[in-house]
Amino acid sequence: MAPHLIVGRILLLTLLLTRAQSEPAASSLSTTVNLAPLPAPIAPTAAMLKPLEGSCRYHPGGGTCPENAPCCLNGYCSDDPRYCSTGCEPKNSWKESSCFPQAFCSNIHEDFHQPKLASSKTFNGNPYQYDFTTDYNAESVSIQDSKLKISMKLDRIPNSYGRPQGLGSVVSTTRFMQYGKVKARIKTGSSSPGVVSAFIIRNEDPGDEIDFEVVGRDPTEAQTNFYYRTPPDMPTDLIDYSNTGKQPLNTNTALDFHDYEIEWMPEYILWKVDDKVIRHVFRNETKDDVGIDPATDHIRKRYPSSPARIQFGIWDGGQGSEGTAAWAGTPTDWSKPDQKYEIQVDYVDIQCYYPGNETQTWPPAGYGPTKIHDGPYFTPGQDNRSDHDTGDSLYNEQENGVHPYVAFYKNPKLMIPTGCLMGLALVVVGTVEVVRRRRLSKVRWS
Repeated sequence: MAPHLIVGRILLLTLLLTRAQSEPAASSLSTTVNLAPLPAPIAPTAAMLKPLEGSCRYHPGGGTCPENAPCCLNGYCSDDPRYCSTGCEPKNSWKESSCFPQAFCSNIHEDFHQPKLASSKTFNGNPYQYDFTTDYNAESVSIQDSKLKISMKLDRIPNSYGRPQGLGSVVSTTRFMQYGKVKARIKTGSSSPGVVSAFIIRNEDPGDEIDFEVVGRDPTEAQTNFYYRTPPDMPTDLIDYSNTGKQPLNTNTALDFHDYEIEWMPEYILWKVDDKVIRHVFRNETKDDVGIDPATDHIRKRYPSSPARIQFGIWDGGQGSEGTAAWAGTPTDWSKPDQKYEIQVDYVDIQCYYPGNETQTWPPAGYGPTKIHDGPYFTPGQDNRSDHDTGDSLYNEQENGVHPYVAFYKNPKLMIPTGCLMGLALVVVGTVEVVRRRRLSKVRWS
């Protein structure tokens, strides 16, 4: 056979072997190489793609998560406890019980001397170890002078409208409250048009919310609102914005601390500033929903009633969509490259209407991954980016090496170089064999 044909066949064989190696196995954690990025942090009114029930969105094998990476969060699968905690998608995980249950309310008075605060990169899902988490951009959160400080600086990445925009953060409780009183002493950061300071009681799914917001367009005004069943993936044109209230405070909230309180009960909501009621809403006065409420056997009302976390945050509304910018004031002042806006919380006091069970076992028996290990974990969107916690879905190999559940030959970062080396070796072996046979033929006919 002609030498060029031999080499050609060897190269073809090499290509086939390399391709076979790179084909993902449906049940393996080659699910790990998902280059689709997690969505960047967005304003509360923006819409996200709704995942199909029974399918973790970015899991390449399709369907629910595999047993060795059982928890689905933001469309990715992992056995990292962070993925099995808040935001875990039970219907899209290995089993519904792969996700930890909601940790229920505990009375707390936090004055931020030594708070139990974890970033999204270090939170292990245990509400007995941490009272608060930084949900993204942990670099913007600090404890200074016994105060929780959440800052917002200009992001180096323009937003989807091509505009420069500030990147803030959100701090949330690790436990969920269903009715109760929350009081916090706050100095807003809304000293420029566009800057939004927020104190919120929020459940992502089904999307109930009660909030205080101060927008930079007018920092002497408190805006109060409540939403019913508005998950993040809900189209904005379907959200009911008619429950907003605007109350003048006759003081600039960005210059000094004031006490803000939400009293949320089964039959009413009160908003207070400096112990004065500025607004009230009664459940029986809210709009009717579809169906009967099984708890009361009466027509269901469009009244927030789902267990929810308490959150503090700051974000840039002035550089967002036209409607959001008009509401928050625009443009946000980013004339100075080192400009910073900051909301400060002096204390927060939480009194639960339904206190939780103070068990010390976490997670409860039967919940979480069936196989536990100490890491390293496959945590797409959580690791390898210092500026955004939501980002690339690559392995955290730079710090921790290859995930223990992924076989060497299935590690995507090694597929191409391994295939190239094997191909080169086959070419060398083939060439040597051709040269050897030529020599033999010369000796035979000489």
